[in-house]
Amino acid sequence: MALTQQTVTRLKPDTKPREIRDDKIKGLLVRVQPSGTMSYVCQYGRGKRITLGDARILTLDQARTKAKEILGQVATGTDPQEDRKPKAGPLTLGRFLTDHYQEWITNHHRHDDNLNRIRASFADLLDTPLTEIIPWTIERHRKARKDAGKAASTINRDVAALRAALSRAVDWGLIESNPLKPLKQIKTDRTGVIRYLEPAEESRLLAALESLKEGDRLRPMVLTSLHTGIRWGELAGLYWKDIDLQARRLTVRGEGAKSRQTRHIPLNDTACSALLDWRGELPRMGLVFPGKAGVLDNVRKSWASLLQAACIEEFRWHDLRHSFASKLVQSGVDLNTVRELLGHQSMQMTLRYAHLAPEHRAAAVARIG
Repeated sequence: MALTQQTVTRLKPDTKPREIRDDKIKGLLVRVQPSGTMSYVCQYGRGKRITLGDARILTLDQARTKAKEILGQVATGTDPQEDRKPKAGPLTLGRFLTDHYQEWITNHHRHDDNLNRIRASFADLLDTPLTEIIPWTIERHRKARKDAGKAASTINRDVAALRAALSRAVDWGLIESNPLKPLKQIKTDRTGVIRYLEPAEESRLLAALESLKEGDRLRPMVLTSLHTGIRWGELAGLYWKDIDLQARRLTVRGEGAKSRQTRHIPLNDTACSALLDWRGELPRMGLVFPGKAGVLDNVRKSWASLLQAACIEEFRWHDLRHSFASKLVQSGVDLNTVRELLGHQSMQMTLRYAHLAPEHRAAAVARIG
């Protein structure tokens, strides 16, 4: 069959793996696993295949372009797998990321920026063999980063991303053990100051949203984030099939969630109305907020303009999630329910909002007055 983007979006998993071939590009197919994972695959010979990437991330056009490149190499007598074969010399961090980790993270983690984070944060170590990366190497590296003004929390996330990548190298037999396993994180203030919308700020934000042109996707995106607390990656990867307006429920699927766990979030009147207006009268398929080439990357410019119009300073998109959690706690919702709605795996993260509970500490202190 001639695949279309809509056809791929509608594919459902079965009890056994399924393969649907594209009539337009010979050798291109979509493989659907029973788990629901869908991948584009290019078969360029008998028993010879290359996985192109996650079908929920790559668009059909992008997959066709990649397949054409591979088939073009085959036509000239070049084995497209040649570039993937181990090269001579020690395996460096850069080669490991390109030859091994990149394909795995593309196929298993949607909207994961850890690969780019490692390449950017450890650019000076990309030519270093994996066997020469030791705790002292990273200790010197993060001291230099800290001296350059980087926040401890940022440095910790960078090291955690590298540690996770090296754990995969251990799993694949590329190194014997993870050299960063004994390395402790830099101590940070885990509570910190939670930035959320004050009532006056929220009023100005809503007014600015109302002034946007009809059909501007920013309005439903902001309202959905503000009233469900979902992360940017979860919002960008949200499909219409994950929204049940009749049951008033939004589902964040495990493969697109930071915790890798599926969770269901009730939709209130504001969120339902915003999504219904955005969808229109006719049912829609695919991504709720698609970008020009598939998954939406960012809305930095329009977001900055919106904040300027609302006279709101030092407020990130992620702070919409803080605002959602803060309003729940201030309304008397128990912390465990807040944890479930936010998708936190532990209560530690949720406890950051505990001080916002009404009379939470004032009543306790008043008892000894």
